[in-house]
Amino acid sequence: MQSELDFITYLEAFIPLSVEAKTALSDVLKVRQYAKREHIVPLNGVNDVISFVVKGCVREYYLNEQTEEVVVWFGLEKDIAVSLPSFISQQPSHTAIQAIEPTKVIQVSRADLYQLYDQFHEIERLGRIIAEHYLMNSDAYIKELQTQNAAERYQHLMEQKPQILQRVPLSMVASFLGISGETLSRIRAKRVSR
Repeated sequence: MQSELDFITYLEAFIPLSVEAKTALSDVLKVRQYAKREHIVPLNGVNDVISFVVKGCVREYYLNEQTEEVVVWFGLEKDIAVSLPSFISQQPSHTAIQAIEPTKVIQVSRADLYQLYDQFHEIERLGRIIAEHYLMNSDAYIKELQTQNAAERYQHLMEQKPQILQRVPLSMVASFLGISGETLSRIRAKRVSR
């Protein structure tokens, strides 16, 4: 199936895989469709699959003490969606992953992935490289929140994932940037008036 081939090609950008490893991986991949607002990982659910976004848009969020949704990540085509701490520990996730629009993903279960780790050193190495990539992105997001002002964070989002602004409600963008909707409106108005 083309989606699975696209996923394997994506993975091979990190590390080449043997024919045997690709075949074994292809055998355990599942294609799944999620409706708009449907959860891939619900709040306090255990994340037992890794999802590769083929088509669509997802967000990762949590509820703060005021039970407001705080967005920490957006995923688009060719992004991997996973609550990594929950996936590794098999404990309830502190964040949820939800489709923002109708979304098609390719998934591999934790059980299947760990079995592949035991069988193929290159897949185990690939998992480590992707986990490192995930952790570096998380660290960069935290650093941005701590060191950049709202306008700088908005500029960075426009440079990295400009399509987010066409596909995601502005209230979610504001939450991701750690600002109010009003502040986001002011930043956007200033950019237009330049």
